[in-house]
Amino acid sequence: MDLEPTLFFNGVDGSWYCTRCRERVVKNGRTKGGKQRYHCRLCKTTKVLIPEPNRFGDRYDEQIIRLLKEGCGIRSIARLVGIGPATVTRKILLIAANVQPPALSEKGLSFQVDELHTCVGKTNRKICVIYSWNASLHQAFSLSVGTRSKASLRKVIEPLLLADARRINTDGYSGYEKVIPLNKHTISKRRNNHIERKHLSLRTHLKRLQRRTICFSRSAEMLEAVVRIYLWG
Repeated sequence: MDLEPTLFFNGVDGSWYCTRCRERVVKNGRTKGGKQRYHCRLCKTTKVLIPEPNRFGDRYDEQIIRLLKEGCGIRSIARLVGIGPATVTRKILLIAANVQPPALSEKGLSFQVDELHTCVGKTNRKICVIYSWNASLHQAFSLSVGTRSKASLRKVIEPLLLADARRINTDGYSGYEKVIPLNKHTISKRRNNHIERKHLSLRTHLKRLQRRTICFSRSAEMLEAVVRIYLWG
């Protein structure tokens, strides 16, 4: 079954317009199947009038997850699986959207929270992967990708508070003091040794997080999707 049209025709000026941003599109060659391709200058996307549905389904999902956790990049996965890089990117985002963190059914647990610094888009655009870790269960329970703002920290801390966490240990960053109740907050770099070790595993297994590499995420959305799959996929 065909998908909804991505363009609409304006009979007044005789031009095609993008259904998402309402900007006029221009012709941009043809697809391999001979369909006319259009480019939207505002949302920077290339599209056809009626796109074809994804014929792969979940056929390659397990392979993509396994290769992603083994440190393969988007183009490496595309070459090994035999599909296009754009399809790999799209499937990673779809897989991540269906991945959920484990439920916190047990009360009174202790957690470690820390940030892993990396970059997005360009090497001087810094961003943080912030998540919580329970050493006894060897599991991450909340995740946020962004700056070290209150909103990002709350996204990680609030699920722990709802689960009645007994203790939340962080390093010396002052932002945590504003989102963690004083009676549950401890500050000790030594007590964060388990999550620091998990940082090392993330950097080892995910190419986009490695230091001194030409690989990096083009968007925070993609970075979060990859980390979600690694932690909970």
